[in-house]
Amino acid sequence: MNRTMRNMNRTMPRGWAVILAAVIAPCPAFAQSVDGGAPTGVRSGAAARVDAGPIIDGRLDEAAWAAAEPLTGFVQYEPVAGAPSSETTEVRILTDGDALYIGAWMFDSEPDQIIVGERRRDTNLSDSDAFLVVFDTYLDRQTGFVFGTNPGAIEYDGQVRGDAGANLSWDGSWTVASSQDARGWYAEMRIPFSTLRYGAGADQVWGLNLTRYIRRKNEQVVWSPVPRQFGFYRLTEAGQLTAVQPPPRRVTTVTPYVLGAASRIPRVEPGVTYPLEAGADAKIGITQGLALDLTVNTDFAQVEVDDQQVDLTRFNLFFPEKRPFFLENADLFSVGLDFLPGRTNGRTSLFHSRRIGVAAGDQVPIQWGSRLSGRAAGMDVGLLHMRTDGLTGLQDPTGWTVARLARELPSRSRVGAIYTSRVSSDDSGDYSRTYGADARLGIGERWTFNALAGLTDEPGVSGGSELVSVVGEYLTPSWYVRAYHDRVGESFDPQSGFIPDNGFHESSMRVERIERPEARSWWREFRTHVRRTWAYDQAGFKELEFRHLHSNLSFEDGSQLSPALQWVEEGLSSPFAIRGTPIVVPAGSYTGWNSYGNFRTNPSAALSFNGRWDLGKFLSGNRWGGSLGVSIRRGDILTGSLSVAHNRIRLPEGDYNTSLTRLSLRYAFSPDIFLQSLIQYSDQTGVWSGNIRFGWLDTAGTGLFVVYNERLEMDVTGVTGLLPRDALAPSERTLAIKFTRQFDLSELTDF
Repeated sequence: MNRTMRNMNRTMPRGWAVILAAVIAPCPAFAQSVDGGAPTGVRSGAAARVDAGPIIDGRLDEAAWAAAEPLTGFVQYEPVAGAPSSETTEVRILTDGDALYIGAWMFDSEPDQIIVGERRRDTNLSDSDAFLVVFDTYLDRQTGFVFGTNPGAIEYDGQVRGDAGANLSWDGSWTVASSQDARGWYAEMRIPFSTLRYGAGADQVWGLNLTRYIRRKNEQVVWSPVPRQFGFYRLTEAGQLTAVQPPPRRVTTVTPYVLGAASRIPRVEPGVTYPLEAGADAKIGITQGLALDLTVNTDFAQVEVDDQQVDLTRFNLFFPEKRPFFLENADLFSVGLDFLPGRTNGRTSLFHSRRIGVAAGDQVPIQWGSRLSGRAAGMDVGLLHMRTDGLTGLQDPTGWTVARLARELPSRSRVGAIYTSRVSSDDSGDYSRTYGADARLGIGERWTFNALAGLTDEPGVSGGSELVSVVGEYLTPSWYVRAYHDRVGESFDPQSGFIPDNGFHESSMRVERIERPEARSWWREFRTHVRRTWAYDQAGFKELEFRHLHSNLSFEDGSQLSPALQWVEEGLSSPFAIRGTPIVVPAGSYTGWNSYGNFRTNPSAALSFNGRWDLGKFLSGNRWGGSLGVSIRRGDILTGSLSVAHNRIRLPEGDYNTSLTRLSLRYAFSPDIFLQSLIQYSDQTGVWSGNIRFGWLDTAGTGLFVVYNERLEMDVTGVTGLLPRDALAPSERTLAIKFTRQFDLSELTDF
């Protein structure tokens, strides 16, 4: 790692040193208040100190709760912003010096109409009755932690950064229980201080907001009012929690695992193998806000399989990260271009952890890794280094390094810088480096500007290795305006990241109007926008132009209908071979009209539907297609879904059809014990896959997992449809049993 950083210093242009200096330069402190005074108009509550915390059983009948003043006065966020809540909610907060305790009384005039929701960690809580709390532990109005649950007592948690929402991939160690009676439902939480990150100080003030979903009314209420155009995670609108009194404790946990499997992968090795593996992760607190994570012989057998995708474009497909080690503070390392409808390079990332430990779809063993992340001296800090084995014919043994610095500034602003490196352990001349700087500027409550600059460096490449992007947004309750310009050099290639395409510049402008009825009606909100997007390659050839009209109608029960009509010009500077077919579309420009749209029915109903249609111009011909899905829910125990996506493409160069079928089922024995399955088949790739997972969860996503995977490549030559056909090779099968347990040693490392 030291050699890599020395190389970084030698190759970093002088301009990047200036950027880094700007990031780490002193700026006015605004992170942690210790005087307990809340600004005028800001709601405030206090955490009551108790000698012993209550037992977490969801009943809220212990005398300790009487020590806290209730937080009340919830108002609507939906449907009528600022109106009183239709049902009464009370929340009390306690602390015993080791943890925070949150008790929530969700009174309900129709308790038999409470919608329990799905018993799955981090499920979509807006589809059921639910309660959430968000803590801004540094009081910087930008970052925080969210914890939530539903009447089924699931764990819902994430890390909040900016206005983009929560990183739900993070799994903290905490406890929750719930109960119901004739007066409503109740939630009780215990959140150890060791799960959180916070600054120094004995008596602290944190940002706080609370929200409740009353699903049958499609109503959301909040404790500290939030304007409707902003989300619940808009921490500038949060209230304050005083008398928190967190201990000066450094988190220390060790999480070992053991794995046994029986596996048959004919393309790798004939016959059945019986691997037996062991490894461990460890977290060591350097300070209360900064932690070092270590991993040895990392394995991800318990992770869900990827959803298959239909590929009808010339751009790379994006698959999200699902492996636990890479998910904590993933938003800190996330530097790139946000996904926006119609944006060619949406999801571009200067660092994408899926590049580590995966090559051409195969798992590459990870020898060891380390990550230092958190906050120090007022800055968000991230440093990651991983070592992977080689995979014959695909990848040498490799070292991966990422360094990230960011500073939150007043008025929703931020500056940051990132450096990534991939270096072959066998060939020092095989490397790739990426340098990046990003900034966000908030002006008042309505204007937000984001900028990103990136540069890649690899042997034999000079020039055209840059990325520059600027995005501006204006948001009010009735209007949303957005414009952006992206420029991506033809040699820009972040090999530790992800990029859909390069060698072009693209601009876009969107204007949207938002309407709501003055009185309650059968519809909740109507949005309509126009957008124009155009893109050219480096030689000035037009690759893309959209002229787009799109509307979205939201109904009172949560149903939605979203049709769009657009004129499209798509240019191919070279012939395009459509994956999975012998069809090659010649170079040229293709114009015409097409339409697409989405719909969904009430997602909280026992039976719901969703779908999409795509009709009209497609390259040199036409496309008729779409998807249809159905979801079932039997209480909070059984959920399932079936979806079929089908496209019929008709081109002068040839015709073809594609279908993708997906079936998923999940049975929850309790919030912590489940059995689920996923079966997928794509006749574009000819891949049939099945996955069955049994999980008995302990804290922070650990526990016992039994996983069965099967994968089969099918012969689809000349025929397409919904069901698989003759196999081209023996199936790949793996049965794995993994047990992992987290041990909290924080008390042994107290200051």
